[in-house]
Amino acid sequence: MKTVLSAAAAAMIIMLATQTTHAQEVYIQGGTLGAGLGAAYSLNSWAGVHAEVEGLGFSHSFNVSGNKYDGHLSLKQGGLYLDLFPFANSGFRLTGGALINDDKLNAHAVPDAQGNFKIGDDVVPAIGGAPSATVRLPSVMPYLGVGYGHKPVSKGFGFMFDLGVAYGRPRVSYFVPEVYSLFTTQANIDQEKQNITDRVEKYRWYPVVQLGVTYRF
Repeated sequence: MKTVLSAAAAAMIIMLATQTTHAQEVYIQGGTLGAGLGAAYSLNSWAGVHAEVEGLGFSHSFNVSGNKYDGHLSLKQGGLYLDLFPFANSGFRLTGGALINDDKLNAHAVPDAQGNFKIGDDVVPAIGGAPSATVRLPSVMPYLGVGYGHKPVSKGFGFMFDLGVAYGRPRVSYFVPEVYSLFTTQANIDQEKQNITDRVEKYRWYPVVQLGVTYRF
């Protein structure tokens, strides 16, 4: 999977660099996908394409069935999109494409006030390393939305925005140090993994809100 993601990232960078060389427009942006840059190319008066890369990282804590997890969310993303402009005199557009990412959340359980972890239905003493979880979104997610900008109107500075949603079901990996097998069962470990999966399931719909500044050559 890492090889596939690396190849996809390399292809994205090459494509973006190539597109920037021949682009009619470049832009910088920020929003729920993070901060990044992109390039746009108009196919004709009613259609165009754009590609971009962006990223963001921040700490994130959450609770699952009475257990607190501290973690770090890392967003590393890019996208390839087709833009359709239904109105001749407007920059309003419909946009569809693919969000390519290596998004992941790494988190570890935090002991409660009594110095215990909760694994499934069992409460176990925190005598070793903390149980940990990794949540990943699919490496490729379909995207559909609306927006404004990237239409060839005039040279110079302008602005753009995107409002849409990408879809991808999160995948959860859960690790419990061997020492806790003395205090709990595999069934409880599996239950805790399912509890985390249920908690993050709602994030399969990834909201996209991006604002940016463009420059058309």
